[in-house]
Amino acid sequence: MKKALLIYNPSSGRKRERRAHQVSRALAVFQAAGIEAENRATTGIGSAVAQTREAVAAGFDTVIACGGDGTANEILNGLMASGGADAVLGVLPFGSGNLLATDLLLPQNAEAAARMLLTYKPRALQPGLLTYQDKSGTRQRYFIVAAGVGCDADLMYRTGVQAKERYGIYAYFLEMFRMTLRRQFPMFKVEWKDEQGACHTGEVAMVMAVRSKKFPGLLKRVTLGAELIRNDYRLMLYHTNKVRHFLNYFASVVSGINWKVPQVELASSSWFRCTPLDSQQNAKIHSEVDGELLGTLPVEVSIESQTFRLLMSEEQ
Repeated sequence: MKKALLIYNPSSGRKRERRAHQVSRALAVFQAAGIEAENRATTGIGSAVAQTREAVAAGFDTVIACGGDGTANEILNGLMASGGADAVLGVLPFGSGNLLATDLLLPQNAEAAARMLLTYKPRALQPGLLTYQDKSGTRQRYFIVAAGVGCDADLMYRTGVQAKERYGIYAYFLEMFRMTLRRQFPMFKVEWKDEQGACHTGEVAMVMAVRSKKFPGLLKRVTLGAELIRNDYRLMLYHTNKVRHFLNYFASVVSGINWKVPQVELASSSWFRCTPLDSQQNAKIHSEVDGELLGTLPVEVSIESQTFRLLMSEEQ
């Protein structure tokens, strides 16, 4: 790391009034280590993508996401648009969820995380790729830690910015329990390939594709068998739209006991596709990546062959 740009989202996560001060302290750590470092605030949704492309063109060898998983996702997409391997992605945990930062074993303190990041090394990874539909047609989005289709994306849509600022990751849990007051969720069709390449089909209300090994907060006991360095996903396929089955599985994984819930299937896969059922053609079933809401069905998720580089601990 010789020339680094810290991109921070001034409206991400909790304690936003302290955000500029936190970034300044992290910046000072890099500058004290002899690194030519600057910081830049995002200006709106998607601005970090363009800012990252500009940083790569200006010769920055490292772009550091100072925010949550959404900020890291935008920087990833900026790097991929610039050729993927020209600069390295780093992460400092200033967001609501900080799933990626947790998986990278980074502390919450800004200065401590910056000092630890100085000891990390770049590692080439293949990102996930989600293809979806919006008003402009077919779109694509790269992602790092997770993608979801169905009521998982609905959860992202319903969780308000103010709630995330006040409660952090627990805002999602509060909204999840509000959503359970609904009697059921819309179903859709999913097709996926297993580790041997065999194809499977089913009807689900939600599918989640995860690459994280460690999870923050209340989810710290969750063990799914996923890892960033693996070129596949751990799929959670919810073959049910009954609230009690969702709550049963949530209690299973949060407790760390992992008792079997027959309506929820776990699988390893590097490709799946979601399409509407004939009876649900008009239902607005959304998708999300790294906590950022995207468009509707049909959705296809795969592993991209082009790589990017992520600052990681040598132990990972």
